[in-house]
Amino acid sequence: MGILTRATRNLSRRKTRALVVIIALSLALTMLIILPPSINARQALTQKAINSLIANADFLKTTVTLSATEIQCDYTISFDPNTMIGHGTIWLTQPLMNESLFNNITSLPDVTNVIPLFLELSTANRSYQIYGVPLENASFQMDPTILPQNITQGRNLQVGDSGVVILDEHAAENLSASLGDTVTILGRNFTVVGIEGLELPRGANGVTMSLADAQAITNSTGQAWAYKVFADNIDNVNTVVSRIRSLDPKLEVSAGLSQLNTAQPLESQINVLTQAAQNNLNQIQGTGLIEISIAVIADTAIILFIMLYSVRERTKEIGTLKAMGASNAKILGQFMLEGVLLSVIAAVIAIAVGVFVLPTLASVLLPMPVQTGVGIGWDPNGTVVLQPGMVSFGKTPVIPGHETNFIAASVTPEIMLLGLGAAILLGALGSLYPALKAARTRPAEAMRYE
Repeated sequence: MGILTRATRNLSRRKTRALVVIIALSLALTMLIILPPSINARQALTQKAINSLIANADFLKTTVTLSATEIQCDYTISFDPNTMIGHGTIWLTQPLMNESLFNNITSLPDVTNVIPLFLELSTANRSYQIYGVPLENASFQMDPTILPQNITQGRNLQVGDSGVVILDEHAAENLSASLGDTVTILGRNFTVVGIEGLELPRGANGVTMSLADAQAITNSTGQAWAYKVFADNIDNVNTVVSRIRSLDPKLEVSAGLSQLNTAQPLESQINVLTQAAQNNLNQIQGTGLIEISIAVIADTAIILFIMLYSVRERTKEIGTLKAMGASNAKILGQFMLEGVLLSVIAAVIAIAVGVFVLPTLASVLLPMPVQTGVGIGWDPNGTVVLQPGMVSFGKTPVIPGHETNFIAASVTPEIMLLGLGAAILLGALGSLYPALKAARTRPAEAMRYE
């Protein structure tokens, strides 16, 4: 009779004990199987939040305080009640400024330059926005943030560009386009010269092209979403702001000078949030490591003690087998195989359980992650502010006010194989000492054992 047959028969003779052991092992192995993907998912979300916070801090350093003489003016985004679609979705509209306002601002005293920008928001039929930048000359270089900031493929727009676009990753996916492809935007063909990443403090730009192209395809010649206005010196900024507001009281006007006083405290707030997110990440990693260690120790200990008890209980049987000529290797193999079989059966059950309960059980076992950072915006007075409604410590912000504790993680085939391999290894290690003890038992001593 082979050792596999004997090992299987010995387990079947003690069904109740084997069942209890398998249940206990399954609990330990379930933890071992669900923890790695859960930890990875939480680490990824938290790291994404940390990256966003760091990007916002950099944004404050490099752009908010870029120029104390820079002023931006635009109209407030409004709701269009005629665009309400299913489930109460309302599309926003971006009011545009006309050419006469541009000319009026340009002619104001103490204004050295005015850079018009174009923006048409996404619609129910178009999931991306259209962003236009003046490329006729190098004036846009006065503010480097005017161009896309995170080119991951290809190049950025250049002076003189026309008939070319930069797509952010979302727009590229929706248009099924990649670098070098030709895409049709509102009936006109453009060549994709760059791809913009989505991980930006204020989001990506959708489809970016020259101002003239954007105005032409949207029938908005001479109109703009915002003006970047530059005063001749710091002392005249507030005066220029007042003059622009007097042209149209509905304009939102923000000045770099007013932002200088708020950037530092906001940066400190972001640093506090970043540290909190980092602490959260460390807590997830530390808790996960402890729980994995507990699962490994528990699995090994259960196998060790049950097999030690089994060896003690079957001492006479071991002596009989040795008297009948069974070698030490066969005795060793039989007991180790019994331990491995128990662990493998428990692993299969643990994998099945883990597939269905991973998100729920992981939420109990592990801390919830910090999943979003903060947004940066401007209040009606033109002061830069954080948007705390975007901060989520321990919840998934699906829709503000409708958070959930669900974290997307799954037991992949790789995790299943690793779990099965770990079960075999732990089963072998846990049964090694009892098996060695059984193999070294002398037949004469075993036959006298009571």
